Amino acid sequence: MSITNPRTSKALLMALLLCLTTFLAACGSDSDKTGDVDDGDAETPVAHTHDDGSTCFKCDATKREAGRLWCAEHERYEDRCWICQPQLEDASRPYCKEHHLYEDECHLCNPALLKDDAGASAAPQPEGPALFCKEHGVPEAECGICQPQLASSLKAGESLSIRMPSARSAELAGLTLEQPVRGEATETLQLLGEVRYNENKRAKVTPLASGVLSGVKVDVGEIVEAGQVLAVVKSSSAAQAKSSYLSALAELEVRTTAYEREQRLAKEKIAALRDLQEAEAAHRLAELALRQASQQLLNLGFSENDIAGIKKSQTASSDLPVRAPFAGTVVDRQAVLGEAVGSEALFEIADLSTMWIELAVPEEHVSLLTKGCKIIANAKSTPNRRIEGTVTWISPQIDERTRMVRARATVSNTAGDLRAGSFVEVSALLGDPLESLQVPSESIHELDGAMYVFVRQEPDLFAVRRVEVGPKTKSGNTAVLAGLSATDSVVTVGSFTMRTEFLKSRLGAGCVDD
Repeated sequence: MSITNPRTSKALLMALLLCLTTFLAACGSDSDKTGDVDDGDAETPVAHTHDDGSTCFKCDATKREAGRLWCAEHERYEDRCWICQPQLEDASRPYCKEHHLYEDECHLCNPALLKDDAGASAAPQPEGPALFCKEHGVPEAECGICQPQLASSLKAGESLSIRMPSARSAELAGLTLEQPVRGEATETLQLLGEVRYNENKRAKVTPLASGVLSGVKVDVGEIVEAGQVLAVVKSSSAAQAKSSYLSALAELEVRTTAYEREQRLAKEKIAALRDLQEAEAAHRLAELALRQASQQLLNLGFSENDIAGIKKSQTASSDLPVRAPFAGTVVDRQAVLGEAVGSEALFEIADLSTMWIELAVPEEHVSLLTKGCKIIANAKSTPNRRIEGTVTWISPQIDERTRMVRARATVSNTAGDLRAGSFVEVSALLGDPLESLQVPSESIHELDGAMYVFVRQEPDLFAVRRVEVGPKTKSGNTAVLAGLSATDSVVTVGSFTMRTEFLKSRLGAGCVDD
């Protein structure tokens, strides 16, 4: 029968809308009080609320029984979900469709069943067939897609399973499998550092008297020997010191001659004893004056050979040499020919055979570091070189601003390719080498503070395996102290794909999404 009258059609439509509104309001009022009401077979749960503001195990995960699996898809305990586990249903026991529990264990309908304030059911769980995930073909308690929350409770060596869509999924995803290798690794502390000159072998060279710079013998980057002349300064102090030395030298010669004459006369008993004693005293004073004049030249930077040359040439020039205190490299130069110089440094010399690495150690890790600890550093300026050294100093105080502790390591630099100011990544070796299984570091993933690897069990089945890891090796591997065997096939290249697949289920995807 068709309706052609517009007024009749409009009236009928309004009546239908009124009935539908009344029906929905009635349904909503019932469910708001007690929860979602369905026949136990609906796959989409109805919104669950409480008028009094209280919560139950359905809307508050903290009130669920520990160790009892939860079906997130249908919002009920897994062992009471007849949609996922129809084989577990006991038709002889009355069933509470409102809360998806048997009536003899539903404490929401019968509060007398509560055994304590925690809201746990007093009725024991009946023994029956093990829960099995039909969708992924593994026991429900091992299904990493349906029960990803169980990963946090795994111990080393335990795992959850991830079923891939097909046996070719691993091949299509470009996964690479490797077995662990056995080798040595050492526990390390990862730190950041900065390369510095070895301050014990670094010097700022200054002239030891003021004057005018008349000659510069070296430039930046040159390697110099100990005692090598770096520059020459015209200095009146040098000329005066040389003159004093030559005068003392001449005076000594005179006093020596007089003393020797008095000794001969005294031996022949011609001269008086007093004259001999006065000649001896004058000779000693002349020797003392010569030593003082010679020491003054040494203080100005003249060498023993220079003094011998002054004695031989009998010249009192104003040339004052500026010498290198030790062998090293000129790393800085401020000397400019013709300028007046005084106490300022003209050159900076450093012995680059060793360098320092200044370390910044977090306060909570400083107790692990000890003096004499070996370190291995990597610098961007020398990416292919392994820099080895030893911790030589740890500060007794904490920086108030950074809350870090300064430490220092001395490293070899015989190649001379380390540059002061370079930032380096440092591994401090904290103990003796450990013999263990090792896997590429890229195959290990951290989830919620725990370490996991992905191990193939079947062509389309992989395990999310909890492992305990140790130190890293210089080859890019990481030691696995527990949780793996030498025959396990570990996902290396492409393991991030497996991680993504697992995290999808933790975010709510997985068995819920088709």
